[in-house]
Amino acid sequence: MCYINDTVRYMDKIHLEVDKDNRKLVHGIEPANALYENFSRDITYPTEEQMACEAQLSAIGVWEPLSFIIKDDIWKENEKAVKDLWRPFQPKPGISNDRESILLYGAEGSEPTDPCGLAQMARNTGVKPSEISMTHPTSAKDMFTCLIEVFDYFDFGRSFAVRLNRGGHYPPHRDHLLLTRPTIRLIAFLGDSTDKLKWEVEDRRMHVIPNHLYYVDTRKTHSLWSSNHRSTMVVFNVIKNWENVMKILSKLKYFG
Repeated sequence: MCYINDTVRYMDKIHLEVDKDNRKLVHGIEPANALYENFSRDITYPTEEQMACEAQLSAIGVWEPLSFIIKDDIWKENEKAVKDLWRPFQPKPGISNDRESILLYGAEGSEPTDPCGLAQMARNTGVKPSEISMTHPTSAKDMFTCLIEVFDYFDFGRSFAVRLNRGGHYPPHRDHLLLTRPTIRLIAFLGDSTDKLKWEVEDRRMHVIPNHLYYVDTRKTHSLWSSNHRSTMVVFNVIKNWENVMKILSKLKYFG
């Protein structure tokens, strides 16, 4: 019985304290839930441009593919090049969740292996930094050559590659709620995760075209889960302004 208990404790340590290479996990600590009623009007009340951006984006929908071409053969070469850069994404104390990430845009001086999750970044201050404070590319950005057209087109805040292995998941959540959100979320689905990756927005299963970039309205409640290894995406936080909204419209895959 003692042997079994020791084994369980050892497995807990592997999954919850250190990563597969025995590096200590950088846990994410979620700040207290926002009490919007206590926020000042300067923070919560949208400007005319913010309202125009949100109204125009609402005309697109919640899940819309863009026309960028992502070549699968180039991604496969990129995947080999970055294989040693993956680190656990936002592990939480006492919870096993097999997600990995590579930082592509962060604060000045950031490295690809730095923590990508806002809750990880908030662990010392108790405050999540703004997406738009992280506009500096890391050395990994130029290793994702399959996305060079995307990188050259938009202005980015915090952006990162994320990989869900078997059982890796994001429980239901929203990324932003206020109309004053500073960024727009685009997601590139790399390789073919069509069968193994399940995305739901407002309890509806989303259809994913492999090797496509999508506009996703992550203000809406969404969740995702992978039934196999290496379900890989790049999460882009595009700076929200009228110019970038017009760029998104210009790159829609489907027009009327």
